[in-house]
Amino acid sequence: MVADPARTEVEEFVFVIKSRAFAPSFRFFGEVLGLELVEEWSEQGHGAVFSAGGPARVELIDLPESPGPVASDEVFIGLQVSDIDPIYERATAAGHEIIREPADRPWGGRGFVVRDPNGIAINVYTAYRS
Repeated sequence: MVADPARTEVEEFVFVIKSRAFAPSFRFFGEVLGLELVEEWSEQGHGAVFSAGGPARVELIDLPESPGPVASDEVFIGLQVSDIDPIYERATAAGHEIIREPADRPWGGRGFVVRDPNGIAINVYTAYRS
């Protein structure tokens, strides 16, 4: 395969969430999903960046005056993990809305879908089995 010279080399992929619910979102991504806090700032606004592994990041920006969250499944975050059960237990214990209960997927693997405090669906799943 020949490299395409017009192809962009992505160094980091960041999913940015404008949040009216910063504190609950911060706890959700750090404590429920277990993502690693990479950076937090409070000068010129408040925000945080969590690592989802490798070059993948989730950035929260505290915007308390922005319009309210709109629940939508048009855009969602997929989070492949080795075991969904601990995340499911933390999500239910914290009272987060479970959109789809844990189940085996017809194409392999297992997963569930939870809504974050901003209304964003998070698809938590294990790898596909071959």
